[in-house]
Amino acid sequence: MDGKFRLTRTYRLLVRGTNINATSLLATDYLNHFNEVVMILEMVPDMPEIIEEALEWKPASYVEHFAASVFSDKELAIWAYKNAPKEYIDSFEELVAALDSLIQRAITELSQLVETAGEDELRAKVGEHMKGIRELQERIGGVINGTVFRLDQKQIDLLFSP
Repeated sequence: MDGKFRLTRTYRLLVRGTNINATSLLATDYLNHFNEVVMILEMVPDMPEIIEEALEWKPASYVEHFAASVFSDKELAIWAYKNAPKEYIDSFEELVAALDSLIQRAITELSQLVETAGEDELRAKVGEHMKGIRELQERIGGVINGTVFRLDQKQIDLLFSP
C-alpha cells in the first residue's frame, strides 16, 4: 500500500444510492468539466469567435471540480475520492492529465488557426483533436464506472501525434 490509510469499504457503503460508483468511488459528474469545453471546441468551425470562451478553460482536479460544483453529494464525492482504491485513482489521474494536455493543445492550435483558416480547415482540425479527446473521455468514464485503464507509451504517442 502507498502508506495512506483508506476507508474504501466504508465509503463503498456510504455511496450506495448516489451517483458515485461503489467500485471506483468516483462520480461521472466530473466529466462535465470536460464536456463544456469540448462542446465549445466543436462549435469553432461555425463560430470561430467562440474560441475566446475555450481560452478561459482551465484544468480542474477532481477535488477542485466538486468543491466548486452544485453536485448534491459533493462532499461525499470528495471524501470517497480520497479513499478510492489506488488502482482506480492512478488510472484516473493518468488519463485526466493526458486529457488536460490534449484539450489545452487543441485550444492553442485552434486559437491560432481561427484567424487564417476557413471553415473546412477548422472542421478538419477540430475532428482530429476530437478523436483523441473522445477516446480519453470514454476511458475516464470507464475508470469511473469500475474498469482500470492504463496507457502504454505507444498509446500516449498515438494520442499526441498530429
